[in-house]
Amino acid sequence: MAAKDDEDAIRAMWEDLARQARGVHCPEHYVEPWRVHVIGTSPNIKLDIAGCCPRIGQAINEMIAADPTFRATR
Repeated sequence: MAAKDDEDAIRAMWEDLARQARGVHCPEHYVEPWRVHVIGTSPNIKLDIAGCCPRIGQAINEMIAADPTFRATR
């Protein structure tokens, strides 16, 4: 049962990152991403991101890297 709780906690953390990522704006076009979804299962969870250009993905990666909560769990 503890493994399921750990999986749920990890998934919740990624869902929170996805929620935050939806508010990031492209530094070039100043638009939000078109799609941000959490895909996969632990330990292979990642964000599926679509937007105006590759710079939106870079901006989201920078947002994640700056998050001290996420850095502590990697």
